[in-house]
Amino acid sequence: MTDLDTLRDRVEGLLQDAGNEDWTAEELDEAVRLALAPLSTLLPARAVTTLDAVDGQFEYDLSAVSGLSAVVEVWYPYLAGDARFGRPHPVRWRMLDEATLYLDVGLQPDAAYQVRVFYDRVHTLAGLDAATQTTLNAQEQAVLVLGAAGYAALARGRASIGQVNLGPDTPARYAAWGEARLKAFEQQVHALTASRHGGDDARVGPWPTDE
Repeated sequence: MTDLDTLRDRVEGLLQDAGNEDWTAEELDEAVRLALAPLSTLLPARAVTTLDAVDGQFEYDLSAVSGLSAVVEVWYPYLAGDARFGRPHPVRWRMLDEATLYLDVGLQPDAAYQVRVFYDRVHTLAGLDAATQTTLNAQEQAVLVLGAAGYAALARGRASIGQVNLGPDTPARYAAWGEARLKAFEQQVHALTASRHGGDDARVGPWPTDE
């Protein structure tokens, strides 16, 4: 069972549809995608990678960095495993376009060193869209369940308009329930964001090891 299967079961439980009588697995997966997008924007996953420096080269292509949404910090010079470079030593940098990093340093880059890049990335859920890794912690997964249930209910409400329903207010009830879940989803995402950024350093918290 993948993490997607487990999370989908939780969404079905919240929707009281364990037998998939009202929502198919595909519909719930799409609801998970819809909720994952704002979660990744407001509370992105953190990641670190290293690039080999090239003699005299100031521009570096980041197009192969999986899931990159924004560069946060850059260290140069850097050597993995070398104690001399264990302390933070950020340098000036800027993005020339969505995938080109420019090292704004005074000295010519030296191929003897590496460039260490700290970045935000979109979240992945193992089993969803061929992802093999889940980047969400337990709290974030719980919030994602709320959002996915909300989006699923809204979609069901729209689909039930003009159909034979248990009552004339069925679309409105789906919509009200879904909107309430999405409001709770947004509030909890913002609460987690505030918790992450609550210190003097907006990037406080552990970064993963280099990819």
